[in-house]
Amino acid sequence: MPSVSTARTRKDAAPSSRRPILAGGAVVTREDPQRGIEVVIIHRKRYDDWTLPKGKLDVGESLPACAVREVEEETGVTIRLSVPLDSITYEAGTAGLKKVDYWGGVVLDSVRRSPDAEVDVVSWLPVRAALGRLTYTHDHFLVQQWLEQPPTTPLIILRHAKAMDRKDWSRKDWARPINSRGRRQAKMLAPMLAAYGVTRLVSSTSTRCTTTLLPYAHQHELSVETYSLLSEEEGEDNPKGVAKLTREIRAATLSNAEPTAVCVHRPVLPHILNALQIPPRNLVTGEFLVAHLTADGAVHALERHRPQA
Repeated sequence: MPSVSTARTRKDAAPSSRRPILAGGAVVTREDPQRGIEVVIIHRKRYDDWTLPKGKLDVGESLPACAVREVEEETGVTIRLSVPLDSITYEAGTAGLKKVDYWGGVVLDSVRRSPDAEVDVVSWLPVRAALGRLTYTHDHFLVQQWLEQPPTTPLIILRHAKAMDRKDWSRKDWARPINSRGRRQAKMLAPMLAAYGVTRLVSSTSTRCTTTLLPYAHQHELSVETYSLLSEEEGEDNPKGVAKLTREIRAATLSNAEPTAVCVHRPVLPHILNALQIPPRNLVTGEFLVAHLTADGAVHALERHRPQA
């Protein structure tokens, strides 16, 4: 089993029984031909500080989606998330305790952002200059932490959204659809998958798996590749076959540096995790793992998320 790095928690505030305000952010870098690695940082006029882009969670929003949205709103830079970094917890004045989850950010696009009351300057600076300008110690730590990470590509393993109960379905089980809760989960999964820049969708042939991916597929004009080997009927009792297919999907993910999501069933999940050398774990419907793969196929970091539907 390769070593798996996990996001550590760094606390800049004393423990509190209060429920913290949740927020997401990212350390975003790019390579400049003349200046080398640059970091994007922002100046907030209200606080007169220089900091990393971050912001509070909207109602019903996931933390990964929040981090991507806030980076775009505050800098004009569209990113996909890479490995998770530390979570920072601190006192935010009269607002109370605030907990910010951070990721490394990979730039997908960038537009010039006009100054406003919230952010009046967006600046790309070489690492040393950025560290010299950032106001907060924890931001220095996060930049250094991100620079220590190897390049990775996300492979998402998703259990399908909530389906109609078997006892209420009289036809073939592969055709059993997702229910109203499952449809809400599928809709909420779309921005979560987008946060990791998913461009390839793989699924069991079963209806409950393919329809879980359809909202995202429609939004991003992607097709869904289906494999009967990933279905309960064929995959549950064929661990070798599922493992072989999983390794092929992993190889293609790495070869093309293409973030990929695979939607499967609970009985097939152990075979996939075993092939990726991930310890066994159960996922509830709509829940997924993000395996951040290094160039040699090792799992460098692992995340777990689910839509709150």
